[in-house]
Amino acid sequence: MSDRNRIIELIAGEDSFNLISHMLPDGDSIGSLLAMGRTLEKLGKNIQLFAPGRIPLKYRFLNRADLISPDDAAFDSSRPVFVLDSSDADRLGSFKEKVLASPKLINIDHHVTNQRYGTLNYVDPEASATGEIVFDILQALRIDLDFELAEALYVAISTDTGSFKYDNTTPHTHTVVARLLQTGVSPGVLSQKIFDERPLSFYILLKEALSSLEMYFNRTLAIMTISKDIRIRSGASTDDLDGIVNYTRNIEGVELGILFYVEQENEVKVGFRSKRLDVSVLAGKLNGGGHVRAAGCRMHGSFEAVKEKVLAESFLMLADLPTGGAN
Repeated sequence: MSDRNRIIELIAGEDSFNLISHMLPDGDSIGSLLAMGRTLEKLGKNIQLFAPGRIPLKYRFLNRADLISPDDAAFDSSRPVFVLDSSDADRLGSFKEKVLASPKLINIDHHVTNQRYGTLNYVDPEASATGEIVFDILQALRIDLDFELAEALYVAISTDTGSFKYDNTTPHTHTVVARLLQTGVSPGVLSQKIFDERPLSFYILLKEALSSLEMYFNRTLAIMTISKDIRIRSGASTDDLDGIVNYTRNIEGVELGILFYVEQENEVKVGFRSKRLDVSVLAGKLNGGGHVRAAGCRMHGSFEAVKEKVLAESFLMLADLPTGGAN
């Protein structure tokens, strides 16, 4: 029996569940978390929703987003737990030990770098988003697809496909989304909320990021750097970092874009975006993970040392491309 079918059986046999997603939650993690929670509620189950840290402002309009708790003290390890969209347990932050202590840990994810740390693992790297997998589960459970479920799943899938622009968008993705739209979900309204509308602080921060732009390797590699001090001076929150790295990849001729965010002394967050490279491999070499075209890692050490190491690994990857060459 597959883990998918075992998960269906486990749901039938349990009354209460905890559900959690990863640090720095994105649209897929939040949408999948809310949709899986709603699915279990429709089956009469008791649920609690958790996520390490704060929910970004642009996703707080989703129904029940206000019920997602950052309080690890309220997490009961004796309950079965669903972990949504988290490729490894380290991404669960302060919840990690309690989650791993659960005797029934259901790991649902689509990242190719997933470490299969659950007692049951439904991991499908072919899925465009974890939300696509959640849709499959609710279909198997014969759950009626209502507007609340559809809206959460639309946010999950549309964000992880870059509004259906990325290579992970498949015919099945569009088939799933067609079902979601039949509930009355509005792509125009949701796209405005999650892709287009940004606070002024984002553009002030973007201006700072663009001023730091550096090009390497025959202009096939673009990097930008932001420090915590710059972010605060811009009046920006960590939410405003979302999407800035894409401006590196979008430059004509660039194959690999990188954003360095120096959070504090000796800690650097690194985001990767690519056109053809598998940046999940690059991030994996640096103890990170993610998707084929979008990945990241967190590194400890001085910014100069981190930058040197990341650039060295990046140059090696770019050298394997037909257009690669030394600068």
